[in-house]
Amino acid sequence: MRRILVLSCMLAALTACKTPLSEKGVVLSRAIEDFIPPDTVVLLGARVAKIQSTPVYQKLSTGSNFRELDEFVKKTRLDPRKDIDEVVFASNGKDGVLIVRGRFEDPKALEALLEKEGAKRVQSNGHSILTTNDAGVVFIDKHIALAAKMPYLESALKPAGDDNNKRNVLHEVSELPQDKHLWGVAIGGFAPIPLPQTGNLANLNRIFRSLETVTMTLDMEKGLNLDAMGQCGDEKDAKQLHDMLRALIGFGRLSTPSDKPEMLRFFDRIKVDHAKRKVEVNADVPMDMVDYFLSITGQKRPAA
Repeated sequence: MRRILVLSCMLAALTACKTPLSEKGVVLSRAIEDFIPPDTVVLLGARVAKIQSTPVYQKLSTGSNFRELDEFVKKTRLDPRKDIDEVVFASNGKDGVLIVRGRFEDPKALEALLEKEGAKRVQSNGHSILTTNDAGVVFIDKHIALAAKMPYLESALKPAGDDNNKRNVLHEVSELPQDKHLWGVAIGGFAPIPLPQTGNLANLNRIFRSLETVTMTLDMEKGLNLDAMGQCGDEKDAKQLHDMLRALIGFGRLSTPSDKPEMLRFFDRIKVDHAKRKVEVNADVPMDMVDYFLSITGQKRPAA
């Protein structure tokens, strides 16, 4: 009996020592969660520090001139390339707030610089907001900063009201893979671009608004790999969305210039699948194709 008790204690200890990485999905820090407004229906995240270690980022940044950014670093001692770890954008479909997690060595100096540039200081819910025109920024502490239009920024500083949307969005986020560089979730039906309410595009608008949930992740480790999923209101809308996306890919192939055959390979690597109310999209762009796109857009290709 004693041996069984000892073994049970050892197993309990091992279970307690599991790290957060054993959890299934994306886990946001409490410092970020606290400032996500309760009416949020769209949540986007970027792991900046992780992105900067990818080959794609290295290719994009090599040889670039960041003179303005270098001047900003001298003035503020804040270098976004080193001091920002994560960025989250939360929106209710109309207004949005940017939540930044990083290391702000001297928030007071940053506030003073903003005031010198003409920003006005406003007190709200125990925080100092530096505002210019209708936008503001607030440094919560040395690790969290928020930026948004007023008064949505003020509402983010003191979340109140029904938070069902927020909890639903966070649930969807928790189901996403942890290791992706960019991720996004939207709930409740929305149109990604303004579309007319009448005419041929009105049906497309209706299909977009029938989307109950949209999730997206982007991995940049070996090129660009996009995974997206949309859950429609019914199977008919899902089939129409699937057919529309396939038609856009076909149109892209037909529009490919004869002197850019690599573009055909790009369209071939976009897959669209449909099952009942769900539509899934996967786009896999390998590193050599990233190099190709950089070359045709005029971006200087870094030496190997």
